[in-house]
Amino acid sequence: MLSAETLEKIISISHIVALKRNDYFVKENEICNYVGIVKKGTLYSYFEDSEANMLVNELYNEQSIITSYRSFLTGIPSPAFIKAYSDTEIYVIEKKTYNELIQHQEWSLIFKEIADELFINKCFKETSLIKLKARERYLALIHERTRLEQYFPQHLIASYLKIRPETLSRIKSLDIHQDNK
Repeated sequence: MLSAETLEKIISISHIVALKRNDYFVKENEICNYVGIVKKGTLYSYFEDSEANMLVNELYNEQSIITSYRSFLTGIPSPAFIKAYSDTEIYVIEKKTYNELIQHQEWSLIFKEIADELFINKCFKETSLIKLKARERYLALIHERTRLEQYFPQHLIASYLKIRPETLSRIKSLDIHQDNK
């Protein structure tokens, strides 16, 4: 999570983008011109495979950093969609502003903090998908992001965990606290 100081500085130079439920922050094959922090609401990022199945890549809620970072940095089209699950407000910094601010050491450090958090989140997810069983991934997710189940339906969480919704139902029906007894 970003420091309170960093969050304040970003808010001071950003503007708010409001999205209604089902609006897109960015669509596949569009260039993402923003990096933002969710003020309120929820969004999710997803890919569509060759059969048009939705594969959830990330779940965003309050204070999440949101961007299609590769697209933002390189100017190439986004490989994913980012869609509002609920009415949402996002503090955004436009690419032009980012390019101007990154020339200053203080802002370079702030943007490094953002990049570090995005990288760590990506590594955490990738490692958990490789090393952890489905139940362990679920437990790690709800431990790390305690209110996630209040924000998103089971099918989106299951897709994020790379399991079927039925599997998530079975995992949840087990006594997930049995190890704590």
